[in-house]
Order: sequence, then C-alpha cells, then structure tokens
Amino acid sequence: MHEVSIIQNVVEIVTEKAIENKFTKVTKVSLRIGALSGVMPESLNFAFKSCIMDTMLAGSTLEIEGVKAVAECIDCKQEFPIDHFNKLCPCCNKFCSSIISGYELYVNTIEGD
Repeated sequence: MHEVSIIQNVVEIVTEKAIENKFTKVTKVSLRIGALSGVMPESLNFAFKSCIMDTMLAGSTLEIEGVKAVAECIDCKQEFPIDHFNKLCPCCNKFCSSIISGYELYVNTIEGD
C-alpha cells in the first residue's frame, strides 16, 4: 500500500510549510489527485487518519480533489478525456501523445491556526 508512504510525505511537507507560515495547528489539507496517478483516495483517507496522530495535523481533515485525465491530439488539436486503457483521439483515432492532466498528485492547500 504505497498510499501510506505518500501520506507520510504529505505530513512532512505540510508540517514544514505550516512551521514556515507560523501555524501551530493544521486543520485541513487539500490534495489534487489525477485519475491516472494510480492512487486510491479511500486508501489515502485511511492512511491519513493513522499518520497524523501525534503531529500538528492531529484532528485535521483531508480533502481530495480528483483531476480528470485529459489529452490533446497533436494532429487535430482536439482535447478529450482519456483513461488508462484508451488514449485514442475520438476524432482521428490516432494515439495521443500529449497528456494535459491526470497524473497530478500534490498538496493544493493547507489551512490552520
């Protein structure tokens, strides 16, 4: 379950940024997760609850914003949704080589006191 190591890194990043911004407590963490990232939001929520114990994030909430996977066809310049198994342009049926979004995995916002 690589979600645990992801959340451990999130806790480190958030703690570092919270200290830089003189927070004493973090109340909310918002992540952006792409549909192609291979990360399961349910597993992240589970890992988050156990990894924040005894940290400045204890009691905080985790918000996960999903990012749809979108590509652009190099030939016909159409943007279209994709998934793990289908990256063909619906207009010209060529394989897309320009993925615009879907692999994101980052801390978007932090709220605290």
